[in-house]
Amino acid sequence: MSTQRIHILSKSVAERIAAGEVVERPASVVKELVENSIDAGATAISVEVREGGTALIRVSDNGSGMSREDAALAVERFATSKISSEKDLNAIKTLGFRGEALPSIASMSQLEILTRARDEIEGTRVSGEIGNWRLEIAGAPVGTQVIVRHLFYNAPARRKFLKAPLRETELIQKQIMLYALAFPQIAFRLIVDGRESLVAPAASQMERIGAVWGREVAGEMLEINYTSIDMSVRGFVSRPTLVRARREWQNFFVNGRPIRSGLLAVMLERPYLGRVPPNRHPLAMIKIDVDPQLVDVNVHPRKSEVRFYQERAIYGAVSQAVEAALRDFPVMYQPGTTNWPFDKVSVAEGGPAPIIRETPADYRAANWRAVAQIHNTYILAQSADGMVIVDQHAAQEQIFYESLTTTGRIQNSVISIQIQVTARETELLNDHLEEYRSLGIDIEPFGENTFRVNALPAFVRLEPREFITTLLQEHERYRQLEGDALRDKLAAKAACVSAIKAGDALDAEQQQKLLGDLAHAYAPATCPHGRPVFVTLRLEELERRFLRR
Repeated sequence: MSTQRIHILSKSVAERIAAGEVVERPASVVKELVENSIDAGATAISVEVREGGTALIRVSDNGSGMSREDAALAVERFATSKISSEKDLNAIKTLGFRGEALPSIASMSQLEILTRARDEIEGTRVSGEIGNWRLEIAGAPVGTQVIVRHLFYNAPARRKFLKAPLRETELIQKQIMLYALAFPQIAFRLIVDGRESLVAPAASQMERIGAVWGREVAGEMLEINYTSIDMSVRGFVSRPTLVRARREWQNFFVNGRPIRSGLLAVMLERPYLGRVPPNRHPLAMIKIDVDPQLVDVNVHPRKSEVRFYQERAIYGAVSQAVEAALRDFPVMYQPGTTNWPFDKVSVAEGGPAPIIRETPADYRAANWRAVAQIHNTYILAQSADGMVIVDQHAAQEQIFYESLTTTGRIQNSVISIQIQVTARETELLNDHLEEYRSLGIDIEPFGENTFRVNALPAFVRLEPREFITTLLQEHERYRQLEGDALRDKLAAKAACVSAIKAGDALDAEQQQKLLGDLAHAYAPATCPHGRPVFVTLRLEELERRFLRR
């Protein structure tokens, strides 16, 4: 039997354990500080990070700022201006509320706060450490600046488990992009290692999507809007022609708070069943506004999950809103019927039931007729209701990409060659052979830093050694990824280097074949990198241009 006695932890140890719930990594520090800025009514927020946030995190805002008395209290545990009693927990309207962020960050870093309230002439600087804070008079603009230096300097075990600075920076960027999407009325600026990474002025919701995700993506989004007495569902979802291999482009916000919810993702994707191929997911930016008394936000240490008191109504509203937006995009594929082309893919047990339409129709034009090639780069085609201009490289790139990422569509060419790679490349290949093989690349170890390639996708035009080397270079760029995420990047690169290029001359037969192949693509509107594949011009628009209408 153990002779250890139960004892009360020291205050410093207890504070570090509690801080671990809030301060998981640099991105979580940025999250807490940005939420404080939003709660303070800021209309402009600037974030600066260095070395993945471990050397420096600086968050500045033009919000309400703090008085000297409030600044002194802000670094104490459970000090908050956002709730006063237990009753307030039942109707939380702010992003932060627990009063833990600043003291938790302070216990893991060197913290400094510079702030000034609107009705004060002088600002206040708070610096030091827990239990030994210094308050000084300081010049400061209205608002608050929080500076976090040397994160986890006193917690080497936590620091050891951080990713490389590049990966930590990516997580911070995603966090900023998330809040930029949620609050388009606030200007955001992100500076990484002295260089501007994101500048997003205050804008409309659609303009903000364009600033964060790109204008090409914004052009493929559909607005959703559902309103009832005590709830609204607003936002944007992608057309069925724009889907991704992962759900990372799906964002949900409840009363402005970013949340994770598998059930919301299911209800979002239910209307897409039969409209997109299996294992492909739409993009979404969905805001749910509900009476704060009908949602519990105090169920997760990082406030990333919530509990609804009217779950069925909210999930149903999301599904109805998305279904209404997709009404002009009929279902093309029905599981268990002859027009289900994914023989090796079954509808997941417990997943959404198929949506049945009486007369499914192909909303993508399958009867485009090639007319000419323009500048050996674009194919001009006649459609049933106008004309289409197709980017030949982007079109074939998407066709090849889909053949690599859709079960059962890869056609291989059998070869047998040996390739030598570096020690680092050997490590990458050995750790991720399955991802390469899932792309039709049959490769196996064959001695020290040597591999044998037995087969490649049939469309590969590069010399095999050059092709593998190119993929390994791309793999090195995304070495932090694995599984489907890595496969997606490698597939996009393989498709890009194999597709016809701008400047390649195509005869009439080749032009028409490319259009025919594109007609069978599941998501033909954009290439794997988000660039548009084609632009259309309706006959009515032509007639208006030539004053025939």
